[in-house]
Parts: sequence; C-alpha cells; structure tokens
Amino acid sequence: MEKNTNKNTINWYPGHMTKAKRGLEKHLKMIDIVVQVLDARAPKSSMNPDFAPLFAGKRCVLVLNKEDMAEASATKKWLEYYREKGFRALSYSAMRPDKKKLTAAIEAEAADLREKYLAKGMKRTIRCLVCGIPNVGKSAIINTLCGYGKLKVANKPGVTKQLSWVRIGEYLEIMDSPGLLWPKITDKQVGMNIALMGSINELILPEDELSLHLIRIIGKKRPEMLMERYKMAELPEDPVEVLEGICKARGFIMRGGEVDYERAEKVLLEEFRNGKLGRFSLEEAK
Repeated sequence: MEKNTNKNTINWYPGHMTKAKRGLEKHLKMIDIVVQVLDARAPKSSMNPDFAPLFAGKRCVLVLNKEDMAEASATKKWLEYYREKGFRALSYSAMRPDKKKLTAAIEAEAADLREKYLAKGMKRTIRCLVCGIPNVGKSAIINTLCGYGKLKVANKPGVTKQLSWVRIGEYLEIMDSPGLLWPKITDKQVGMNIALMGSINELILPEDELSLHLIRIIGKKRPEMLMERYKMAELPEDPVEVLEGICKARGFIMRGGEVDYERAEKVLLEEFRNGKLGRFSLEEAK
C-alpha cells in the first residue's frame, strides 16, 4: 500500500487491487458488457475514473445501488444525467432484491449483440463484468442474480478479492470483481464522500474529521435528520456540541462524567452508512 505524503491526497490501494486490475486487463477481450455499480448517495464520487479508459468501447449498464439511502429526487436527476450521456442507467436497492429488474437491464443491453451472434449461427455466451469501488454492493447484486450465498458479502471494503464467473441464465455469465479504487484520490470532497460511504479503510481518514464533516453537511441541508435520530430539540451550530448531544442521547458517558466522543463518532458514521439516519444524498447531478 502506498504511503500518503499529501494531506489532500488519499492513497489506499492495497496489493490485491493491483493484482485484480491486472486480472481484469487479461479478461478484457472476454467481456461484452460492463455493469458498473455506483452508490446512489454519491454516483459521481463512486465512479472510478480509471474504468472509462480501461473499458473503452464496451457496452455499459450503470446501477445506482442503495437508492433506499439516497434522496429520491436527487437519484432521479442522476438517472436523467447519465441517460442523457448515453448510458443505460437504473436505480436499485440490494435490500429489496429484484432479479427481474437487473436481468432486464442487462438483457436489453445485450439484445442486439445476442441477435448478431444468433444470425451467424453462434450460441456464444454473453459475458458481463460487475465492477465498482469497494462497498457499493457488487456482491449483493451478484447474489440476487445467481442466488444467495454464492459470494461473500460484508459492509466493509475489500471483501471480494478474486475474479470468478457465474452463469445466471441460458446465455449470460457474470463475473464479480474486487472493489477497485484509483491510486491517488486528489479531490478532497470525493475522498470524503467515499470515506463516508465506507469505501475506504477506516484507518485512512480520521473518524473525528469525518464525523464533524458529516454533521456540517447534514446540519446545513437536513438538520431534522440528526435532531430526530438523537432526540435534540434544536441542532447546535458547533458540530462538537452535536457529538456531545449524541453522547447524552445514547448514554456515552465515561467515568468522571466525560463524554465519549470517539464512541459517538463511530455510531454516527455507522448509522449514516447503514441508512439509519434517513435518506441523504452527498452530491447532486450537474
């Protein structure tokens, strides 16, 4: 893993990512369709910029996963944005599995390719790669397509580390892939967004910095989310005081009456990542 030498640049590129990217490059000729999974709360930030040149010329389906955690109006605008750019895009929630919705999008993208092969008398399998950055829900989507338990799923980055093909129908095969970041994330806002979504190892960005940033952006846009969740009559302007309020609401008090900021930070980030605070989008389509 590279060492971060610039406080505005995030470097988290474990060895398995380098190996996986090389593996993808070897499989490129076999791939017909790329299914890129994005986090609906921050589609732009969760789109790996290295994928565009890597998969240039490939058919693409964009799946904005975790739609149940994002604001519906924001997701609608993102879908319009990507469709205007020529992508086949759909929103989805792996928490409410819908195999037909996913399969229909892939089959629609593969339709003319399938007809082309059949016209030549070829019964060739259409191969689709499912890709994305860590923790956007790729494996959960694969499990919906081919049956639960096929792949290991966890709400933390870096669980899937191998490349594997799985047949999901008469002529479709899916290959899951490890979550891949790009080596240097130079846009601090992008880095903060994907850290908030849990796509970067929690040791890379300090939880105190992340939690204060999250309080600021939610407090500015939808303060009622924090007030309702943590039983506050009003939201303090100082994010540190908000953390104190969370400590008092949850009983995070240490010996001597000191509030346990660290525990409050962990709970706040975990509940945001799991959607327990409510639906919130980190960025808007522009």
